[in-house]
Amino acid sequence: MKCPRTGSPLKTVKVGKIAVDISEECGGVFFDNLELDKFDEKHEIRGEVLVEHLTQFESVILDADNRINCPKCENVVMMRRFYSPKQVLEIDECPNCAGIWLDSGELELLRENFSSERERIAMCEKLIQEVDKDPDVIKQRMEHQNTIGNLETFTKVMNRLFTPRHYL
Repeated sequence: MKCPRTGSPLKTVKVGKIAVDISEECGGVFFDNLELDKFDEKHEIRGEVLVEHLTQFESVILDADNRINCPKCENVVMMRRFYSPKQVLEIDECPNCAGIWLDSGELELLRENFSSERERIAMCEKLIQEVDKDPDVIKQRMEHQNTIGNLETFTKVMNRLFTPRHYL
């Protein structure tokens, strides 16, 4: 695999029993699907070890807004999304393999700004509650429920029309 920022080969390193791919050119790191969960919380030792390992590579100033291709799925452009409801850090995620690319310094920033999984879930629930109170969301939900009601009525009528009738 190649670094999506520099095009240089990625090097596989094992942190604990987990293999991740790093760029020694720019200090970025690629996590396969669900691997980041084992590095993202501040109390996780392997995350601390990986952050320390990545600091030895010179951080190249890159335009993080440039869209990049997935190192694993070379022809797939990665999506940009926020890692948590706090919206502090945008990450690159592959829509095909769900791999995640973090640029230099982003793992450290992620670990500094994000709480435990339990706190993240609570934050998400709070955000959902806020969204549920939004007048536009309430209006759309009501319109959606009306549409479903109309479809159910239509289905009942169609079933009556096309159900064979048995005569005695």
